[in-house]
Amino acid sequence: MSEIVLNIELWPKQAQVFESPATECLFGGASEGGKSHLVRALLITVCTAIDDLSCVLIRKKFSDILSNHLLGDHGFYALLRPLTNLGKVRITREGIKFFDTNSYVEFQHCQDERQFTSAQGVERDVVVIDEATQIPERLIKVFRGWCRMTPAKREKLPEFWRKKLPFILYTANPIGASLGYFRRQFVMARKEGAVEYVGGFLRQFIKSVARDNKSVDLKAHTDRLRESFDAATAKALDEGDWNAPLGDFFDIWDEERHVIPTFIPPDHWYRYRSFDWGSAEPFVVYWFAVSDGEMFTAKTWELKDGLYTEGEKRMWYPRGAKIVYREWYGCQPDDPSKGVKMRNPAIAKGILERSPAQCEQGLITLTDSYVFPDRGEEDGQTIAKTFSDNGVPLTLGNTARVTGWKAMRDAFDGKQMEAGSDYRAPMLYIQEGCTYARDMIPSLPRHPNEAKKHEDATENGEATHCCDAIRIGNMALAPAKDKPTPNVAAIHAQIKEATKPPTFEQAVDMIKKQKARSGGKQF
Repeated sequence: MSEIVLNIELWPKQAQVFESPATECLFGGASEGGKSHLVRALLITVCTAIDDLSCVLIRKKFSDILSNHLLGDHGFYALLRPLTNLGKVRITREGIKFFDTNSYVEFQHCQDERQFTSAQGVERDVVVIDEATQIPERLIKVFRGWCRMTPAKREKLPEFWRKKLPFILYTANPIGASLGYFRRQFVMARKEGAVEYVGGFLRQFIKSVARDNKSVDLKAHTDRLRESFDAATAKALDEGDWNAPLGDFFDIWDEERHVIPTFIPPDHWYRYRSFDWGSAEPFVVYWFAVSDGEMFTAKTWELKDGLYTEGEKRMWYPRGAKIVYREWYGCQPDDPSKGVKMRNPAIAKGILERSPAQCEQGLITLTDSYVFPDRGEEDGQTIAKTFSDNGVPLTLGNTARVTGWKAMRDAFDGKQMEAGSDYRAPMLYIQEGCTYARDMIPSLPRHPNEAKKHEDATENGEATHCCDAIRIGNMALAPAKDKPTPNVAAIHAQIKEATKPPTFEQAVDMIKKQKARSGGKQF
């Protein structure tokens, strides 16, 4: 049988990904920069060249994999038709099987996190995350942890691929939930095209714009962007500008600084809650604790390589720092922008059930003004009254937006610990288990008004609820409570009483009781 040739061409910028020594590459920046074709070319190339390869293609929505990568004149169906017609390749909704090499491409998405939990800890030789900035940073790190290969398997690879695998490819535009992460870690961290060893991989950013794609009508491309998007978004998508005036309102957000292990704060720390009400839209509750500034030991739960591990750590946070240590986000499992329409008594009951410790009884719950007017929805009383009747009194917090956002940004920036030192310790932390907060804070966009973009955020569906609740919680004038000082005099009195010699009568009584227990004769 004659050799089958697949017609897969690469433009120079796309070819750089294959020629570079990098093993973790961010490719893209602009719309129509050839990202999707590179994804398909890479996966087909490695799976036809290497035996027993395990690959995964990830996008935020499963429908995007079908429409963007399977269908169309240059999709997987078209590119692999010569092989599928001969039965050498099978393409399904779950992935692509290459029978000659026994290699496989699995399709994954992030619409519902439950669908990929069973895949945690499973090795992938090649991980491709398409439109990566649409996916939260914490999930990017989980998927990164999937990419690994044993030395024995690597030694069996063809020489060209031996130093290239395992390999991670991200494609992205400069908009989305993890914009800040990729800007810090790839775009701004080093000169464009430079390769640097980071966390087990050789990392590189290769910028691609529409003019690198010879098949694009540049004028039509630019006109389409200007017609479809606001000026800032169009500029970012057209030029691949990672510093365009849009995207993350909290550009200071950094998971390495602001996300901490999950732990139960010491009992004596001051605690309170913040709450953003919702019915058709999500509601959210956060539990805050205020550090006393002392070292302490706590049991922790941390996510490592896609799996939670339990441990114990000595920890310290600045006095007065606020720790968001618990989260309840009331949304539909597969759509965080839609609420569950839970009745208010049930929400109040859920808050109490999630506050089981003795130190969590009677906590103040701060919220905005929406729940206090009579809206004719609570059998003639306000939402706040219903919550109070069910054991969760609500208190109006400081809802000032501009000063609140500034205070939240200042808390993330932190304060200088020592004169002359550049180190600033954050004064607001989010525990690792508060997953919605970690997703929504970096995805909150700036206000579209140029005059307000540095002062105010804009409404952004689910991100607004989380960020509003944390903003109100951060504005609380919450005290730092010291650990209770032992009553030394009382302790000394107890020791003296316990060590005082017994009287003759007490000694006789002790002997009688001892003999009675041993079955001996009475004294």
